Amino acid sequence: MATRKRVRGVIASRNKLEVAMLNAGIRSQSELAKLIAEKEGINSPPRDLINRTFRQTRVSHQTITRIATVLDVPPHSLFLTQDELAEEEELNPVTVTEKINCDETLEPQSKILEEGFEASEDNEQDSFINREPALTPRATAVKPQRNAGTLRHSYIVAFFVISVALVSLTLLWNTDENTVDSNPTAIPTIQSLMIIKGTSELEKELARSLTQKLKKDFTISSVSISDIAGNESPYSLTENYNVDLVISLELVEKGIYKALLGFAYTNTSKTLLASLVDSETVATEKTIGESSAKLESALKQYLASPEYTYKGLNETNAKNYISSQALLHKGLNEDNVNAALEKTHLILASAPTNPMALAQLCNLYAQKMYLTADKNYLSHANNACNRANELAEGKPEVLFSLAQKSRRENNIDEAIAYYLDVLKVSPNYYSAYVGLTESYLKQFLMTKSSEAMSLAKGSIVKAGELAPNDWMIPFIEARLHYYEGNTSLALKKFEESKKIEVTQNVLANLGSIYFCDGNIEAAFQNYKAMEHEFGASNISDHLLATASFYMQKYDDAIGYNLKSLDSMADTNSNGLYPIWINLGDSYLAKSMKQEAMEAYENAVKISQKSSQNTTVKVDQLYAYLHISRINDTFETESVKAGIRDELISIESQISDPGAKFRSMVIWAYLGNKEKARSIQKVLTSQCKGLAKYPGVEDILG
Repeated sequence: MATRKRVRGVIASRNKLEVAMLNAGIRSQSELAKLIAEKEGINSPPRDLINRTFRQTRVSHQTITRIATVLDVPPHSLFLTQDELAEEEELNPVTVTEKINCDETLEPQSKILEEGFEASEDNEQDSFINREPALTPRATAVKPQRNAGTLRHSYIVAFFVISVALVSLTLLWNTDENTVDSNPTAIPTIQSLMIIKGTSELEKELARSLTQKLKKDFTISSVSISDIAGNESPYSLTENYNVDLVISLELVEKGIYKALLGFAYTNTSKTLLASLVDSETVATEKTIGESSAKLESALKQYLASPEYTYKGLNETNAKNYISSQALLHKGLNEDNVNAALEKTHLILASAPTNPMALAQLCNLYAQKMYLTADKNYLSHANNACNRANELAEGKPEVLFSLAQKSRRENNIDEAIAYYLDVLKVSPNYYSAYVGLTESYLKQFLMTKSSEAMSLAKGSIVKAGELAPNDWMIPFIEARLHYYEGNTSLALKKFEESKKIEVTQNVLANLGSIYFCDGNIEAAFQNYKAMEHEFGASNISDHLLATASFYMQKYDDAIGYNLKSLDSMADTNSNGLYPIWINLGDSYLAKSMKQEAMEAYENAVKISQKSSQNTTVKVDQLYAYLHISRINDTFETESVKAGIRDELISIESQISDPGAKFRSMVIWAYLGNKEKARSIQKVLTSQCKGLAKYPGVEDILG
């Protein structure tokens, strides 16, 4: 077999694609491309992408999802399985190692500006929107698709962290059949065992517990002999140390996520007994005892059946599951979510009914929907959560994903109820505490309730006790301090988080704190560091454009905005319109009126696709204002009256600082300078940077 290179992307099965097309009544690849274009409202059918996908070259997960949406099938049902991929690799190694064409990756890499400093896992660049969700009673069943939240924005990046499913130390599920026999009988010919453990405390504790359980039935090699033998090949140990069987405990660790694999070795074979995960962060006596009991049961089933095959996730899938969680934990942007989705779909290609993988899929699609405001992803999330819930109702991973999805739909009360249910089942579930913190903080931002802030603080303290060395803990604490008005302590906590791990989250939000503190140069330097550490992206370009504009470097601002738009050119995201507004402002500052007009018109056109919340409506009025000023219709009384009446109808609902700023500008141009000044005063207390908008005094004068 050819050596396989490490590449990004996924490979679809041509045969599965053709069968799905036949079932959908689609006759050709060209017709499929046209249907995708119609569904997404784009001008050019993506024929080249379809052609590359059918040639079984590597493409982005987004491409597979776009095709699957039109074919009305789950994306993972179109993938090559691992066995099929291996066969393809043998037959055509060039094809399977072909890298994704950069132009083919159609995903925006992060959501543009949403609920200002509102959700540490909620994005890298968010507005300060405190959008008022309709809080509905929690339902017992998984709900049908609701209206997805749109991409919300401002000139300020918000805070985000990743809440990912952390599960109790347990067998990775497979509900098709039991993974172990509840009452197996050991084969008497196996009388002596050697248990090989690794160097981690988790492996050592589990080895000790397993030894205690097995020593009543088997002769177990001493700890000292096992430690010496641990440096040798497991295949040689049965003969070298005269034991009948070797049990090896191997820890797979990705950040705070761990998978513990138990293997049985003879001199000729290696058999996976069970896959275990430690997602409760702290290995307790209870979790160690439960895990060793499951390993004991799996071992006895293995001894009772020469044809034993573990029915849960295999070694590769267990590693993919941990990798998927770790990728999401790196920060909520589309690169990380897409990579996590690829790992999860690889699992489902060979284990389509595994509830943990389905729950993770639900969580990832909920994040994807949040980042892009594409309702198709919410539909996929609902489908995955429904399937997971049918297979493993009440399991903590499933409850957690339901909580994540509810929060992404702005059903905060329902999300809180699910998170609390998770903690009833699994009291040390770290991410449930993180999710609770985010939910209580959302309540605080909507209601200014001191009780909600107190609950948020209590939840993050619990999370910190479980994962004291996780960068997310001081990161979230920084946000809580910021919202309490303590900017200096917020900056200190962000720096603590940065020392633990340099992430896009920390750099972007440090920049935003400095921005709101009025230090635009410091903000720019943090955004530039983000670009240096993680490469240029639509996120860094947009943030650099904003800082450049406020530093009155308008040519730079135009360049960064155009780069950001270019990187998102083929996306179906509704989140492009804030960039167009920023671009329009930059052109206008250079008196490039025609270019500014086109930018504002694009902003209005794209924003029509978004849910018309208060902030979007203010943005549209702001764009209309400048369009009418450029084409000399603003002084028409009917135009002024229309803008004034619309603004009056929504002004009591405006809470986002970016929207407040734009309403200030509108009132100034409408001639109500007193109201504009009062808004400026409030805005300065919230975010000095916004109040330093170039030329603002001329507007208010």
